[in-house]
Amino acid sequence: MANDLEGIIEQIHSKLNIADIIGAYIPLKQAGRNFKACCPFHHEKTASFVVSPVKGIYHCFGCGAGGDMISFVMKHEGLEFMEALRLLADKAGIALSGIKGNYRHGSPAGRSSAGLYRVNQLAVEYYNAVLLASAKAAAGREYLARRGLNAESVGFFKIGYASGEWDGLLKYAKSKGVSESVLQKAGLVMPGKNNGFYDRFRARAIFPIFDMRSRVVAFGGRTLDDSLPKYMNSPESEIYVKGRHLYGLNLAIDEIRKKDYVIIVEGYLDLILPFQNGIKNIVATLGTALTIEQIRLIKRFTENAVIVYDADAAGEAASLRGLDLLVSEGLFVRVATLDKGDDPDSYVRRQGAEGLIKIVDSAPNLFDYKLTLLLNKYNPAHSEDKARITAEMLPTIKRIENSVLRSDYIKRLSKTLFVQEDVLLDELSKIKSDYSSISESKSAISVNRIPPAEKIIINLMMEEEAIARNVRTVLDIEEFASADIRRIVDVIYRLLDENKIPSGRKVIERIGDEGLSSIIYEAFEESEKLVDRRKTLHDCVVRVKRDCLARKEQTLTTMIKQAESAGDDDKLMKLIKQLDALSSERI
Repeated sequence: MANDLEGIIEQIHSKLNIADIIGAYIPLKQAGRNFKACCPFHHEKTASFVVSPVKGIYHCFGCGAGGDMISFVMKHEGLEFMEALRLLADKAGIALSGIKGNYRHGSPAGRSSAGLYRVNQLAVEYYNAVLLASAKAAAGREYLARRGLNAESVGFFKIGYASGEWDGLLKYAKSKGVSESVLQKAGLVMPGKNNGFYDRFRARAIFPIFDMRSRVVAFGGRTLDDSLPKYMNSPESEIYVKGRHLYGLNLAIDEIRKKDYVIIVEGYLDLILPFQNGIKNIVATLGTALTIEQIRLIKRFTENAVIVYDADAAGEAASLRGLDLLVSEGLFVRVATLDKGDDPDSYVRRQGAEGLIKIVDSAPNLFDYKLTLLLNKYNPAHSEDKARITAEMLPTIKRIENSVLRSDYIKRLSKTLFVQEDVLLDELSKIKSDYSSISESKSAISVNRIPPAEKIIINLMMEEEAIARNVRTVLDIEEFASADIRRIVDVIYRLLDENKIPSGRKVIERIGDEGLSSIIYEAFEESEKLVDRRKTLHDCVVRVKRDCLARKEQTLTTMIKQAESAGDDDKLMKLIKQLDALSSERI
């Protein structure tokens, strides 16, 4: 049955052109080999919605919507997968007799991801049922009630409870036919003694974490007292990468667009209590510093952000780095600080939603917020402190793209510190614009930092099978510098091994990762600029090989210096021979 479904999906894509399907709903204008339009999923004046018939995908660079023709029809018509499939099958003249059931849209070959979504959904149902009905969850129900959550919020956010049993979820899942290996891949169980397993979450309130499509990708568990660790999150998995999700974003999108700003808080309850009281344009970072991916998710829906900090977190270096990242990505940032001892959920319980909104509305912009912090920390009457304030303020100003704003902030800093503007501008010019070290998160990788040659290569590989097979013969996965590109290339190579055409549609479906999919979406226009595609491919392959060789030479050079310092002559000679051998490979 699965193979029949896969075959039908392939027939639909081979018989129908995605530009024709989408063009029946919205007016498309040809732009090279692609088509452009104003996005039908959000209001915009400048066309940022692109359709690629070659890759079989569409993407909006404004709101981030993307997928294939099936997902477009589902989203535009408000249909379930099988309903959209039947509609397109009718257009293609394909019979669907014998296909039954409600299938999740995605590549049947990528069923491991679908299996993780299913087991996570099973876990949600289990934890929620325990919370609502089990005598063992009395403490959990009392805790949530004490924190002010009502029954509607518990149901809406699918909150649950993990009892103190070592294998409560494990037994339940196995009774439903779920294997221990799948539970382990989902991060729901951990290996124990004698090749056994036990539940990861025990004696904790459970908060499911959803992606933008409202699929459960992970869980957070909070203790009911002050025992440590207070919070425990799922480990990273095939469907969950820390730093690429924002708690509550799937529920907040419409309200964020409507109000044109987002409120960013830290934890589950910091979000749930305001949401319960009517503040819907709110997301939570789950206790981590903001990453590039999270910020770009926000920017799909608004360019205005208000961060709400409690007094303890307000001046932390990690918090300020996150704010600078927001500015670097072109967002307008304001910062609201609560009184000591308050956080958003306790403040709303005491002052109501109106009280929190009042603080949000009066929040100062990032410049004023940061300058106030520094003036409280240092004494501007002292030259050394004046220099420290300048050193911390100028990098933030440097990240502001708007020239008018940047000029105004320089003037204001000049007046505050009694330092001439030209002196500040001179110091500003010394600051490098490379902020690659701002975020320490592995997942906070900027698409713009991916080598251009590598982006062009994956674009061309997803356009022509012959190119993909040619690249396969000359480039190993390890020769690509970007870890994200290596993961994409690995999928392309596996599709080739299965004798399948590695189109953009298939690669995105197989990957099942929003972060990597966004790289493909954001990069797929690159090839439109190419004049001689074959020559460009050759040049890019040569560049990737040269860069890989340079990285290897740098590593060996470093090891040689270490061997010299350690006086290890044998190792030194081996390393020098390796370096000589590498040099002979230079193209």
